[in-house]
Amino acid sequence: MASDPVDAFARKLASLSTTQQSIETLSHWCVFHRRRARELARAWRDELERAPRERKLAFLYLASDVAQTSRKRGAEWTDAFKTILPGAVRHVLESGESGSREKILRLTRVWGERRVFGGAEPESWVKDVVDGKDGGKEDGGAVKAASAVPAAKRARGELAEAPAPSGENASLTKVLVKMEKAEREFARACEVYDADARDDLLDESAIDASEDPTATLRAIQRYESAVVDKRDAGEALGEILDDVEKKLRAALSRVETARANVDVGNLTQDLVRALKVRKKASKAAAAHVASQIEAGGDAALPEPVDFDRDDANDDDDYDPSDVPDEYASGGDGAKRRRA
Repeated sequence: MASDPVDAFARKLASLSTTQQSIETLSHWCVFHRRRARELARAWRDELERAPRERKLAFLYLASDVAQTSRKRGAEWTDAFKTILPGAVRHVLESGESGSREKILRLTRVWGERRVFGGAEPESWVKDVVDGKDGGKEDGGAVKAASAVPAAKRARGELAEAPAPSGENASLTKVLVKMEKAEREFARACEVYDADARDDLLDESAIDASEDPTATLRAIQRYESAVVDKRDAGEALGEILDDVEKKLRAALSRVETARANVDVGNLTQDLVRALKVRKKASKAAAAHVASQIEAGGDAALPEPVDFDRDDANDDDDYDPSDVPDEYASGGDGAKRRRA
């Protein structure tokens, strides 16, 4: 009588390791028994919880390979893992080896980028645990989350108040946004490359020694895909960086031109000379007005200069106290004589 697949799976999990051959061999077996995926997934979870801490990461590697390689044949494994993986990932983060954290975070990023589990967001599965390990308890994390909301709102408000750039500055802004997007795409391609482009896959002798040629072929195909994606993302980023550099050089040229045109020292000297000349002109005008009045004529006083007023909207009544001292002295003498 053939052994039950669930019992056989438990025995196979007992010897599971993080080597490529161990992961892919058992992954191929799981895909073959995909119709029992829900039962096998529960057995996987039970064995994971019993496994020693140094072997727990291998269980996640197995789940990752099974979920990705089985999708073309059906959704049995992705559906089965979707409900238990969030708790399993947190379990490995909390109970596994301390050095496995970055590897687990990279796994969740790859799952999210490739949409292995549909609309699920694997990175959110570990957020609470990661935040807690970064030095905050649950209450502290809640405080951080609460305080982040007003900060985000303030940031949006500040951006909303800023006027939109125009002309060449608008062009520079657009290309900087493209650069940020290209940088994110290249970073994601690098993560997939680091996960899939292993040097041992290029060893031709390993093909002859492989116990599962199909799994080896899939791994090499993932290698090629990772290399192509990284190359394409790198080329796209390089083109955008060239455009950014060109526009930044143009912006720097405008800065240098503007600095050359803004000669604050000479402008200050011109202002001092203008004030000196205006003072002399004011005295001459006051003397002329006084002589006209003394001779029995009528002369209009010039309006005082107000450097802060807006001529287009200046509806204030005239205020005699605004008259400069030199005008007021002449006016008082004239009023006494005319009275």
